[in-house]
Amino acid sequence: MGDADLRTLDSNHVGIVASADENYAPHLAVLFTSILKNCSEPNRLRLFCIDGGISSEVRDWMQREIAKAGGEAIDFVNIDRTKYDNLPTIKHITSSAYYRISIPEIFDEQVKKVIYLDCDMIARGDIIELWSHDIQGYHVGAVENLSGHTYKKLGIPQNEYFNSGMLLINLDLWRRDAIPDKVFAFKRNNSHRISTNDQCALNGVLHKTWKPLPLAWNHQTGLYRPDEQIWAFDEQEVNDAIMDPKIIHYIGWDKPWRKVRFHPLAGEYDRYADQLAYSPRAQPETSDYWSAYCSVSRLKKLKRREQWRRWYTKNGFSLYPAKS
Repeated sequence: MGDADLRTLDSNHVGIVASADENYAPHLAVLFTSILKNCSEPNRLRLFCIDGGISSEVRDWMQREIAKAGGEAIDFVNIDRTKYDNLPTIKHITSSAYYRISIPEIFDEQVKKVIYLDCDMIARGDIIELWSHDIQGYHVGAVENLSGHTYKKLGIPQNEYFNSGMLLINLDLWRRDAIPDKVFAFKRNNSHRISTNDQCALNGVLHKTWKPLPLAWNHQTGLYRPDEQIWAFDEQEVNDAIMDPKIIHYIGWDKPWRKVRFHPLAGEYDRYADQLAYSPRAQPETSDYWSAYCSVSRLKKLKRREQWRRWYTKNGFSLYPAKS
C-alpha cells in the first residue's frame, strides 16, 4: 500500500476496523449494523473492512445494509495478504484473523487511534463510550481473556493476557515501536508457545503494555463459569458485564449463526441479523436438535443456557425471541 492509498480521518471521526473474507462478510454486516443502531453519534463513525476476498456482489449488499442503518459507506481496504499465506490457522479461524496486525499500515500518521473488532461480535453499547477511554502511554486497550488456558503455554500471568477480539489501538505507539514486525517475529520464533492464531503473539509482545478495560466491552462466555479468575474482578464490574454487555463476543465454535446455539445471548445477534434484507442466521430443523444434543457435554451446555436465559428474564433483560 503506497502513501497515496493511506486512509485519513478527521479529528472528530471514530475509526472502526474489522477484517472479513466472503464467509464472514455477512456477519460483519450484522456487527456494523449493531454498532450504528446503538451509537449516539453515528455520523462520527467511519467503518473499514480489511478485505480478505469479498465479492463485489456481497460488498454492494453490505453497503446497502449499512446505508439503511444510517452509516457512511464501508471503506474496503486491500492489503498484501501474501505475507499471511504461510501462517497456520486454528480450528474455525481463517487467515483474515491475522489482518489486524497490518492496521497501522492502513492509516496516515495523523490517525492516532482506531478500534478493531472481530466479526463474531455484536455491539449493544454506545461505541463512542469505548472510544473515549484514554490509552495514552499504552499500546492497546483491551479486556482480559476469560476463556481457555492459552496464557499458561505462553508463560505469562493470566491477568496479563488479553483477548484480541476487541482492541483500542494506539497507532502512534504501534508505529514507533514497530509492533507489527515484532508480532510477526514472535509468531515465527515461538511456535512452541502459541496456541491461537495471533492472540498469543500479540500478548507475547504487548502483555506488559496494555490497559485493562471493563469486562462489559468484551463479554465472553467465561463470565458464565465463575471461578478464581472471575472472583478477582470487582463484583459490580462482573455484574455489569453479564447484565449490560456493551459488546458480546461469541468466542469459539458456538457462533450465533449456527443452526443450534448454546450461548444464552445468541438472540442478540438475531436482533440485528433480522434487520438485514438477508439474515445470515441459520434456520434449524428438528433433526438439527437431535444431532446437537447427542452428547453429555452438549446437554450440559443446553442446561446452562436455559438457566441463564431464565436468570436474564427474571432480572429484566429483554431477550430477543430467537430460535435455539
